[in-house]
Amino acid sequence: MTLLESAARFGAATHERHVRRWVAAVVVGLLVVGGAWAVWFSGWLTAREVRIVGAVNVSADQVRQAAAVPAGQQLARVDVEGIAARVGQIPRVAAVEVRRGWPDVLVVVVTERAPLVVVRDGAEYVYLDATGARFGSTKTVGKGLPVVTARDDDALASALAVVAALPNDLRSVVESVDARTLDDVELALRTGATVQWGSADRSDRKTVVLRSLLAVGAQRYDVSAPDLPTTRGSLSTKR
Repeated sequence: MTLLESAARFGAATHERHVRRWVAAVVVGLLVVGGAWAVWFSGWLTAREVRIVGAVNVSADQVRQAAAVPAGQQLARVDVEGIAARVGQIPRVAAVEVRRGWPDVLVVVVTERAPLVVVRDGAEYVYLDATGARFGSTKTVGKGLPVVTARDDDALASALAVVAALPNDLRSVVESVDARTLDDVELALRTGATVQWGSADRSDRKTVVLRSLLAVGAQRYDVSAPDLPTTRGSLSTKR
């Protein structure tokens, strides 16, 4: 093979490699453009179903109505943050997560507020969660939901912190909570006894102390200073 023939063959091979690379780049570009068009502009990947997860006390229809997902909109273009914000305006909803379920499902995951206490509002009782958010109402109070009376917002926050710190078995025997100030919270038990709790500070320690004192059967317990608790009277005497 002559030098000229070798140079020609090398040049042809180099040209062929360039052509293959160019073709490959064009194909990749077309795939990217076609994929972007399919995702963002075509009718293939539109939100055809809105699936609601976690809604128990809030109806799925109420969530869908609040979500207001535009019909026929491409799933990739759906404003998931806007949907979460709108659904989050439902009083009983504590948190919202919106997920895209390809190819055509939008999933709205709802976390509902858990009632911790109730407060009286006229002839009804309004539910409050641990954050103090108000939602829903009832005419009868269920067991395990203390009725809270608070003089101001700070006292209410203290009462909520106290109730939230109680284990379920103790919370279930608390009938009402009277919060006069931030540092003056009193519990009324279903047995007829009262507990001077004080502030929400050291609630874990106060719980331990109260458990040990309940066996006494007193009319009044004072665990506001948990290292120096006191009791007064007897339920048997009261009766």
